[in-house]
Amino acid sequence: MKIGAVLGLSGPFARTGEENRRGLEVAEEYLGGEILDNEFELIIEDGESDPNASIQAARTLVEDEDVDALIGPVSSGNSISVMQYVKEEGQIPHLLTTASSVEARENPENCNEYAFFIWPSNRHLAPTGTQFIQELPDHIDRDIDPSRVHYVSQDYALGQNGLELVEEAMSEVGGEVTGSTLVPLGETDWSSYISEISSSEADVVTGVLTWGAAAQLIPQANSFGLPEEKVMMFNSGKPIGQFAASTMPDEVTVDGWFGTHFYNPGLDTEVNNEFQSLYNELDSSLLPNSTAGASFELMRALATAIESAGSAGTDDIITELEGLEWDSVFGPIQFREEDHQAALNFFGGRRVAGDGDTPEVEVLAEYSDVIPDARCSL
Repeated sequence: MKIGAVLGLSGPFARTGEENRRGLEVAEEYLGGEILDNEFELIIEDGESDPNASIQAARTLVEDEDVDALIGPVSSGNSISVMQYVKEEGQIPHLLTTASSVEARENPENCNEYAFFIWPSNRHLAPTGTQFIQELPDHIDRDIDPSRVHYVSQDYALGQNGLELVEEAMSEVGGEVTGSTLVPLGETDWSSYISEISSSEADVVTGVLTWGAAAQLIPQANSFGLPEEKVMMFNSGKPIGQFAASTMPDEVTVDGWFGTHFYNPGLDTEVNNEFQSLYNELDSSLLPNSTAGASFELMRALATAIESAGSAGTDDIITELEGLEWDSVFGPIQFREEDHQAALNFFGGRRVAGDGDTPEVEVLAEYSDVIPDARCSL
């Protein structure tokens, strides 16, 4: 039995791809390297953070290595390209890791019976983040108007789509986006953008950030005192995510930073404790995180489906994955039959100083059943 993975191990999404790889390594260890009492082979190809290279990597795995299922790649653009190949030619189970594009899920040309999504999309993030923003006055010791926000993201498909959805979500609660700051990809000096944000009419700043953007914004915003002026609440897990906690623990505990996410490292369950223990045995300067958790859970779901079917046949795996419910590192989760999107729960919170070197997540609000209805029928 062979399982293939297309991961961005080089290029701009290399850090994400590396964490996907670590998650798969943890899953191998968790499963004892066996499915159906037989050893399986995990074959990883570098998609180079590029759509064409990702397609070629997928083609190599499917046509040359004859894998039974495919995991990855990272990023929406690369994922959509591979989705098209799998839909038209590969035709094997395809489990996507961190793709957050609504285009992948909602465009009938892209959604297909082979694809399964564990990562929420922008359409899932925006309403939850907006709801948390409305509740922030209950959790912060200053007067703010949660009906007016300023949007911040990078200037590409993820950020642009996120702006549209936050505008829609704010409008539904009677609020508005008073302005937006879209920063070019790769920008390292955020000073002029921070000045623009500081001049905003809104009390709350929101948006969606890649890890690279968050690593630039958070310390620079702190040095300018921006969190003292504005409440900073981002929908993509930053700054409450594990990446930030492991690389800038003092920066993310500054008052004024909040976030929504679906991975709570403090979740005390058997599978999350085992995941964290196995991850910490690896050579990594980071902490167990949602990116590694996504690929870890995709491998677990795939193994469960094959075990239940007693077969690695494409139709058998898909049948077992559809509607599959299991206890994950994210809590209870299910692949919906109608669109193969994972339904999971969210929370809103902030980072606070813990007993050790790592700041803890303080959960301030929990949100269940927040994944909106399917917009693509299979």
